[in-house]
Amino acid sequence: MPYVSVVIPTYNRSKPVREAVECVLKQTYTDFEVLVVDDGSTDDTAKVIKQIRDNRVKYYYKNNSGPSSARNLGLDKSKGQYISFLDSDDLWPPEYLETIIDQLDKNKDYNAAYTRIFYIQQDGTKADVSTDKRYKSGCMTRDFFATSPSLFPSATCFHKSAWENIFWDEQLIGGEDYDIFVRISTKTKFLFVPDTSIIKRDQPDNLSNAPIPVGTVRGAQTLERFYFNLGGDKFVSRKIATSKISHRYRKASIMFLKLGNRRAAILLAKKAIYYYPLDLRLYYDLLRAYLLKPQKDQLPNWQLPVISPPVRSSYDNIHDH
Repeated sequence: MPYVSVVIPTYNRSKPVREAVECVLKQTYTDFEVLVVDDGSTDDTAKVIKQIRDNRVKYYYKNNSGPSSARNLGLDKSKGQYISFLDSDDLWPPEYLETIIDQLDKNKDYNAAYTRIFYIQQDGTKADVSTDKRYKSGCMTRDFFATSPSLFPSATCFHKSAWENIFWDEQLIGGEDYDIFVRISTKTKFLFVPDTSIIKRDQPDNLSNAPIPVGTVRGAQTLERFYFNLGGDKFVSRKIATSKISHRYRKASIMFLKLGNRRAAILLAKKAIYYYPLDLRLYYDLLRAYLLKPQKDQLPNWQLPVISPPVRSSYDNIHDH
């Protein structure tokens, strides 16, 4: 059986991360290692993980610098032919790895496979987070400028070759998964596997629950940077790209409009107009933003760095256990 590395980044989630590790240990597929990368937790995460008596579980502690840095460390330490990421608040059913690996082995022209995500909210309700049109197999790059593929780290397994010379952008906080998927889509095809699924649990400290929804802006910036700075123009026409980028900025502008953040709503509406000035709805959005009562609105740090050739993390203060 191919050896699989399961990378679990975590920060101050000792109970959920234990449950995540345990769901991996219950897999029907057994030839794997679990790399728990603790991104500077101040709770009892270290103690909890060390209590798990299974030599397939490896624990690494590093200074806090974000989930991308933790995932990069996991990539660096991984020994598997295949790599799967599992966020500490997500869970796999017992057959997940067996189903995914079996499909990758049968479809050698794919170096990545993914499945559905079911979202469990804090009140216990469960729902599929995507529509069927966002699930497909094949080359995905153009789809990021159309339906937006339903790709999530915890629901995707990669052949290690897909990660050659590519790493998570550690400067991104919010939208880092969208960024990595659009970049990696230029290197491999994705296989949709409908025969399994995963569970994503809502946590109060999820970035999606943050008062300033930076991730929505990051989605627009990711496509913007990819198209104009990372060779995206080789895969998508300018008309399609600018229309999608404009739509993303409009979505972010409306979100900040609803939050009453006048400065952000105006700035983002102007960005949307810049990329697609023929959309008359955008001028209405801008007018609505200007009509908001001026206040001391908080603006996130939206500066997105121009990505340089992939560089590994320095991984300061890492402890292997």
